Amino acid sequence: MKGTNDLTQGPIMSTLMKLTFPIIATNFISTTYGLVDMIWVGGLGSGPVAAIGTASFFINLAIALSTMITIGTGIKVSHCMGSGKIELANSYVKNAFVMSVVLGLLYMVFIISTQDQLIGFFDLGSEVELMAKQFLLISTVGTVFSILNTLYATVLNAMGNSKQPFYIFSMGLILNIILDPLLIYGVGSFEGWGVAGAAIATLTANLLVTLLFIIKTKKLDLISKQSVRNSRLMLEVIRLGIPISIQRVTFTIISIIMAKIIVGWGAEAIAVQKVGIQIESISYMTIGGLQGAIAAFFGQNYGARRLDRIQQGYRKALLMTTIFGAFISFIFILFPQQLFSLFLSDDTSMKLGTDYMRIIGFSQLFMCLELMTVGAFNGIGKTYIPPIFSILFTALRIPLALLLSEPFGLNGVWMSIALSSVFKGIVLVIWFRKSFRSIHKLLAVS
Repeated sequence: MKGTNDLTQGPIMSTLMKLTFPIIATNFISTTYGLVDMIWVGGLGSGPVAAIGTASFFINLAIALSTMITIGTGIKVSHCMGSGKIELANSYVKNAFVMSVVLGLLYMVFIISTQDQLIGFFDLGSEVELMAKQFLLISTVGTVFSILNTLYATVLNAMGNSKQPFYIFSMGLILNIILDPLLIYGVGSFEGWGVAGAAIATLTANLLVTLLFIIKTKKLDLISKQSVRNSRLMLEVIRLGIPISIQRVTFTIISIIMAKIIVGWGAEAIAVQKVGIQIESISYMTIGGLQGAIAAFFGQNYGARRLDRIQQGYRKALLMTTIFGAFISFIFILFPQQLFSLFLSDDTSMKLGTDYMRIIGFSQLFMCLELMTVGAFNGIGKTYIPPIFSILFTALRIPLALLLSEPFGLNGVWMSIALSSVFKGIVLVIWFRKSFRSIHKLLAVS
């Protein structure tokens, strides 16, 4: 098929790199939407930043739910490409498109119906809550577009075409960069809409990205006329994706509970965490690119039964991840204040943010190892394994936060987050090696 690449042949390192770098760039562009919003909104003060941070939990929840569709579809498409079943891959994409639209619309109805209860849970104060509701409602309208954009990017990555999502998301980012200052602060006689303006800018950019994906995938014939809705294919996708979706939904819910704990130190603490997460995206978006490449590479080679390439690929990916993760940890620990000052500059936020960055810095290497290994598990279809450990250790953050906050205050909460990432990184790497040996033995016998 035009626009796709065979990942079962050629040098492993160069194949991974060619696939990884465009995904990394795409991930950075996707994250930059939030970074751009945060930089501009940061000029309005910590209250608006806290409002966006609070609303973002429920926007992330929609993306977490959509992984039951996007992840499963990516896995099935990569397996089909590896085994040469092109038309079947088209059918999976067609069914995923239908499910994504339905999910997005249902989630929109849910948010509109429960916005008061969701935002009110945090007790942020009337002014911040009003801004949070505005941002949430406008952003929720774009839920369908965000889910479809993730789906299209995942499918193209699975087919070995990681460059196209990068080009398309770049167009959306450019539009977002242009619209943000205009809609947030205004120009001329137009006064701007503040937080609501940031949401409208991102919504418009996401709509543009969706339209470009539809045009491009039509040319690639990803959704062929012969493909029809098939409940069996839908269930196969959901079966693969539901463990990861449960993991990410649980992660989001735990994050909401943690935010409730954090807000006890004031709205500034929530703003600090939101900014800190955006800075952390430097590491998890980079390794997220390698995760996507590993999932596609392992998926195609698993479909072709090239286990030797999977084993060599994991070793090389583990080395790259270790080098990168150690470097990011080094930067976060030594230069926390310089990084954080790009977003918020008031004394209270700077002190809290510097502590956050330094503490989280100790966990960056292990978080990178976790993310890369999740991609390895996904590629071989073992999507149920990472969620087991992720849910267990992420849930551990709540009691750890309550326990460590007694002697260390807010820093104890940051420590609980860092420790859980350390545990997940170590355990998942060990477990993947064990699981792969078992798969190798089973296939050797058969």
